[in-house]
Amino acid sequence: MSREKSEKNKRNVPITVRLNEEEHEKLKQCAAACGLSAAEFMRQLCKGNAPQPKPKTEFWELLNKLYEVHDAFKKCVPYYSAAADTCMEIEDFILELQQKTTLPQRFSLDELTEQGAV
Repeated sequence: MSREKSEKNKRNVPITVRLNEEEHEKLKQCAAACGLSAAEFMRQLCKGNAPQPKPKTEFWELLNKLYEVHDAFKKCVPYYSAAADTCMEIEDFILELQQKTTLPQRFSLDELTEQGAV
């Protein structure tokens, strides 16, 4: 597989944006909070993605506790088959929690326009 970027994905259009100091600091802070460069932060916004801040340590500690609870229920399955359903519910909950907390949230320019926000 070639490492060259396809013509569609090649970034060859520079833009210049003028910001005041306060706006520039805010952009850098928001991007850093999400673990992104300012350029990638803006690219994500252009794609209709609202980058999320990196979760705090407590979030990961909570997930680890949920995994521990999941593992405990999993050990019960041979003795109590309904524990398998509880395991599935915990897995679904963990996945939903991770997606809503770590993945960029989509937004639609059409919806924002309809709402009068744009």
